[in-house]
Amino acid sequence: MAHIELHVHPFLGRNTLSDVVQAMESRQLDVLAMESLDDSLFPFVVDETKKAFPTAVCDNSGIKLPNGRYFLNAREYNTKENLHVLTVGYSMDEATPQTEIRRVIDNGLANGALILLDHPFIDNGKTKTAGHISEELGQELERICKEYSGQVTLEWNGYCIPWMRQVLKQGLNTIGFDIKYHDVNQKAEELSESLKMQGYNVPVVADTDLHARTKRHLQHMGTARIITDVQGETPREIVESMRQNIFQGNYENVKQYVSSLHLLEAFCVPIILPKYFKKPRS
Repeated sequence: MAHIELHVHPFLGRNTLSDVVQAMESRQLDVLAMESLDDSLFPFVVDETKKAFPTAVCDNSGIKLPNGRYFLNAREYNTKENLHVLTVGYSMDEATPQTEIRRVIDNGLANGALILLDHPFIDNGKTKTAGHISEELGQELERICKEYSGQVTLEWNGYCIPWMRQVLKQGLNTIGFDIKYHDVNQKAEELSESLKMQGYNVPVVADTDLHARTKRHLQHMGTARIITDVQGETPREIVESMRQNIFQGNYENVKQYVSSLHLLEAFCVPIILPKYFKKPRS
């Protein structure tokens, strides 16, 4: 049974791949997808892996390390619709924040990727305000889910701590904002269940969305994860086995939030004070 973390921003350069591998071992993770927002880490990861682990085996979907663990090629995208999406097992290098989400999804599916609509109910244009997507964008999200039934998943995000988002919303509303609040993970689960009752297959997949600004932060990856019995040897086979299991319902979600102190340090403060942090989102 493989323990899999699908959403980690590793801040390579501050952290080394050896740091990441050590954290995988201590956190008992077998498979790790590392992302950057609107950029692909994979070429850099391949180069650094060859230096640190010369006997590692690579294909376009990821890397098999000498210890039997896997790094997966992955990327997070902002899209023209202002929805975020992850492709796991493939990176569309030419995508920009103005690329339509369906193009990213189609490209990922054509290349064997697992597709996650990540934190789908968060208003990505107003991250500082803990906002919720508009009713119109929510309708578009549901249309996308129906169009890609059996091909896309909804993310349960370990950084979306409900009480912290609620407190932030209340504080901002007292100073003149008008922000609607929802438990975004609950909304994702409700959408998945509603679609299931209508005959669609859009499962919920748990991950952490870790922002590991320090080596210490790496110890929080896998806080939220999935567990499934993957089959295969190559990274591509691992991704395909994982995809099949998810859409057949043969997996377990571990739904757990990071600590509030970690979230403040690793994500909230950089978002609120972006001029003091290089690439505050990833």
